[in-house]
Amino acid sequence: MKLLTVIYDAGVDESVMELMDGLNLSGYTKLFAAQGAGGTGRQLNNPVFPGVNNLLLLLLPDEEVRTVTNAFYRLQATYRLKPGMTLIVQDAQIPARPRDL
Repeated sequence: MKLLTVIYDAGVDESVMELMDGLNLSGYTKLFAAQGAGGTGRQLNNPVFPGVNNLLLLLLPDEEVRTVTNAFYRLQATYRLKPGMTLIVQDAQIPARPRDL
């Protein structure tokens, strides 16, 4: 299993959600209004550095990672001015629940 974290400009949220619907993934976790700095500059939700990011956390089988990451990169490429988008893939496992719970 892999954990895919997608950090993206909140301005493209509608397109990202349409992409997610088309991928037919079993689930995700979404975090709103993250602030920070990266390759496209600062997004601190203030007049000097406007804007925020959203994050998606996706738990994927290893064999789906390439398909999903390529879909996000294709989406980013559809914009004339490419929105900030960072993808991070990490190994992940879900621990077994103790039997006494």
